[in-house]
This record gives sequence, C-alpha cells and structure tokens, in this order.
Amino acid sequence: LDKTFVGEYLGENDDHSKEVMYAYVDSMNFGNMDIVAALRNFLEGFRLPGEAQKIDRLMEKFAARYCECNPTNTLFTSADTVYVLAFSIIMLTTDLHSPQVKTKMTKEQYIKLNSGISDNNDLPREYLSQIYDEIAGHEIKM
Repeated sequence: LDKTFVGEYLGENDDHSKEVMYAYVDSMNFGNMDIVAALRNFLEGFRLPGEAQKIDRLMEKFAARYCECNPTNTLFTSADTVYVLAFSIIMLTTDLHSPQVKTKMTKEQYIKLNSGISDNNDLPREYLSQIYDEIAGHEIKM
C-alpha cells in the first residue's frame, strides 16, 4: 500500500476511517518505549497527511494509546502532555531536517517551546535535551 494514501485515509473524519484508525493504533504496543521510539514505530506504516486536522486526529489517538501502554509512566501527567510533546517532536524533525528551513531551531529554543506542557509544569530539561539530540542525529521519517 502507498504510505501517503494510508496516512490520508487514517486521518479522515468519517466514522469508518476513524474506526479503522483506532483499530490500527490500538494494535500497536508502545509499552516500555520512550516517546521518540514510539513515534518512530507509529509512523513506520504511513506518511503523515498534509492536512492539520488529519494529523491532529492521528496524534490525539497516538497520545492516548501511548498512555494506555505505559500506565506507570510518571513523566507524563496526561495524554495531553504526550500529544503536545509528540507534535513538538514532529515540528523539530521538520525544522532540523528540511532543506527549506534555513535557520534551524536550537536546543535552547526547543526546550523553551516545550515549557509548561505538563499541566503548566516543565518536563525535565535533560529529557528534552535528549529528545533534541536524538532527533538531530536521526530524523524521523514522516
């Protein structure tokens, strides 16, 4: 199957597409994975669609599933935190690896971008720094 087509389909808002997307994501096991590894795994089977609302639906389900698979994770206070962080990782990947982006985001800017995303608290600086370094060294294919 064409990964672009799969991503577009999974992001659709009709009942059948959402049902398929939920079943697809629910079949994934993100247990004991850090968020970057889970995102890489999540995005292996399809390309993110171009439309923001479609990406939003996919990322919302990813965040919920990540939390379901990691109920004892104390780093994230809610699926909302995972959702915002996952979006920021996608933005960082695009920023650091797209030839169209001339001025690349710095680590400090990335950390600042994520301030207050955990119920108005900050995630550990070292954790965000590790995410930055991993994405800088290894692009997530989207």
